Amino acid sequence: MTVCPLCASRRTRHFQDVEQYAFHRCDECAFVFLDPMPTETVLESIYNNDGSITSEFYPKARSRFRRALRTAFHLYRYARGGNLLDVGCGGGFQVAAFRWFGIESSGLDISADSIGYARNKFKKSKFYCNSFDEFLSNNKKYNFIFSSEVIEHVVDLNEYMNFLNKCLSSKGYVYITTPDIASTRVPANIVEWDVFSPPRHVQFFCRDNIVTLFERHGFALEKQFRDPKAGLRVLFRKV
Repeated sequence: MTVCPLCASRRTRHFQDVEQYAFHRCDECAFVFLDPMPTETVLESIYNNDGSITSEFYPKARSRFRRALRTAFHLYRYARGGNLLDVGCGGGFQVAAFRWFGIESSGLDISADSIGYARNKFKKSKFYCNSFDEFLSNNKKYNFIFSSEVIEHVVDLNEYMNFLNKCLSSKGYVYITTPDIASTRVPANIVEWDVFSPPRHVQFFCRDNIVTLFERHGFALEKQFRDPKAGLRVLFRKV
């Protein structure tokens, strides 16, 4: 029997196959996840062999920065007065946007190509191409962590949550976005959903189970933001 990696229930069942990948669903918490999970090596090879990103070029760079500015504006009241880490920063657009609002911001990503672009374009901010373990050796703390479209990629939820806890200061905020598998905008035929794409995306949340996950690791739900698509945008505070 496959055990749910979120709530540890054994009440799980097969959900959907996509090529050689098998998704399962937990009947207790509605978490949808791959079993078996791909290895970290497989995922890193995907993120570092895309070929579309160079130190000089990032797809849709202008529109990404415009969206990043809007997001920074909406989150400014929570991030102001402290320092910020963007976990899964890609080309550094969100880091640059928060810096534009006067917030000391840094970025972390495992994609060397993305970090190369970020370092080249946004020279006033710090960017790290590290694993979680490598980054933790810096012993840095942040008042705000921004992590957009990342949690659905990680193969070890406990490692990810422990990383957030160790990097976040007491009473600090963490902002998460991720696809919402319970959204009414998800196609009836799940394989038609463009984000239902293993092994890039290895798990899917709904509002209730992501809140449960964060509460179990010492966070309280601060606010849920409206998402115009089939997504979750949630802000948690470390308690």
